Amino acid sequence: MTRIALITGANRGLGRSTALHLAAAGTDLILTYRSHTEEAQAVVEEIRKLGRRAVALRLDTGDTAAFPDFTAQVRAALAQEWGREDLDVLVNNAGHGVHAPFEETTEEQFDGLMGVHVKGVFFLTQALLPLIKDGGRILNVSTGLTRFIAAPTAADAAAQGAGGLLTPDRAKELGPRGIAAPPRAPRAPPGGGGRGGRPPRRCRRSPAG
Repeated sequence: MTRIALITGANRGLGRSTALHLAAAGTDLILTYRSHTEEAQAVVEEIRKLGRRAVALRLDTGDTAAFPDFTAQVRAALAQEWGREDLDVLVNNAGHGVHAPFEETTEEQFDGLMGVHVKGVFFLTQALLPLIKDGGRILNVSTGLTRFIAAPTAADAAAQGAGGLLTPDRAKELGPRGIAAPPRAPRAPPGGGGRGGRPPRRCRRSPAG
């Protein structure tokens, strides 16, 4: 049976690289994007040229109220494209950074980071959990900022570090279903370009490997 992976924020940067890497290895994809529809469709076409199936769905991972409708869209895509009710891999990759000094970081900026990297990851995974098959995988893409200091990124590091802490507890809880949630050491993609021209800060290892 063909493996299916869902990757958030896969229209550019590390998400795109991961999607193409998995497609080349024989995995079909469901991609999400918040904006830049044309980029998402371009990735879909690249994946299809590799002989794999792919669909792109719009999702703002900071808008938890949209998750029930998004889950219904994923369920419909699985049925229509693959004749299935489940997927094999969930990669929580979508995110953004705030490069502001500690003293100048606003509460709005801080809440935005926490909403995407912590609250969004938590509740999106919760919403999609019924669609992840037993024996599947869930991965949170993290950042090197949890291991070294790179000012001015205090709020960014705090949010992504908190998101990374969801992994071990979730892995223990989902163990009875055989769902793995392995931690991933962050890496920069070859050639740089983490997100939209920002310095690379996220890992590129195969999330299904």
